[in-house]
Amino acid sequence: MNTRYFCTTDSLCNSGSTVPFSSSSAAGDRMATTVRNRPPRVPPTLLIRMAMRVSRARWFTFLRRVFHYQNSSRSDIGSNPFNSSTWMMLEFIALVIQISLTTITLAISKRERPVWPMRMWIVGYDIGCFLNLLLLYGRYRYLHLTQGDGFSLSDVEQQRGIEESRSTHLMNKCRTSLELFFAIWFVMGNVWVFDSRFSSFRRAPKLHVLCISLLAWNAISYSFPFLLFLLLCCCVPLISTLLGYNMNMGSIDKGASDDQISQLPSWKYKAVDNKSESGNSTDYKSDSTDEDPECCICLAKYKDKEEVRQLPCSHMFHLKCVDQWLKIISSCPLCKQELQR
Repeated sequence: MNTRYFCTTDSLCNSGSTVPFSSSSAAGDRMATTVRNRPPRVPPTLLIRMAMRVSRARWFTFLRRVFHYQNSSRSDIGSNPFNSSTWMMLEFIALVIQISLTTITLAISKRERPVWPMRMWIVGYDIGCFLNLLLLYGRYRYLHLTQGDGFSLSDVEQQRGIEESRSTHLMNKCRTSLELFFAIWFVMGNVWVFDSRFSSFRRAPKLHVLCISLLAWNAISYSFPFLLFLLLCCCVPLISTLLGYNMNMGSIDKGASDDQISQLPSWKYKAVDNKSESGNSTDYKSDSTDEDPECCICLAKYKDKEEVRQLPCSHMFHLKCVDQWLKIISSCPLCKQELQR
């Protein structure tokens, strides 16, 4: 995995250090003296490499998507990450494991006599998991099998779409009802298990351990939003500060695609009259008084006939420098304006 890391834009523009981006060949002579007088760059430590791998992992990106979906405004929440096939597969595995454990434990603990109706609670929990499994199948069938089957909307297909919207509304009601059932069942289980009057560990150890395991799993599930907040808003910024590497900028979904980069205007810089020549059939009306005479990424001045590229915010950089930058972070190095996706 590529483990390159880059400094922030403030250090690029305000300090005398250079960033290991390859600029154009015409700027090499000017940078040679500065590079020779600078100590060699220290390679990333083991902790920084681990942080870079974590920040570019798929599960870390998925957690960021979940956090963004839960905390963003309704106009900018994007697609629901809980409807992805990966998340549904994880739900399916968890439900199958719970159903299997409860069924096997009930089968091998027939001689146990608990004080409180522990078997009734476990059977109710098992039935709820089975209904949740049926609901999961309905969600998967609607999202991945019935949607997008055709593009022509005839009268029959429109009627089918109305029926599917009704089924979706029904599935949402069933899901809400199941969540309410599990919440009430969770409270009842906590009261019965941890109340000293209903202590059943000696009389029914297997059922007691199963109930505590199911309650612990539900406690982790209910506290998932809070744990996600601690991870992304407390732990990740603290680790980034201690290591000097921004883990949020290393996410794989931050970089721009090649098609997005190629659509940005570029031309050959002309140093004499500060006018541009068309480099890729792109017309550009330059205003030389507002342009920075040097590239903020490599800190080298623009030379005649060098290829430069302009971002939507009107900031200009060397083409090679800004292309490599945008592949890592799809925002302007100076003003942080994001590219349109």
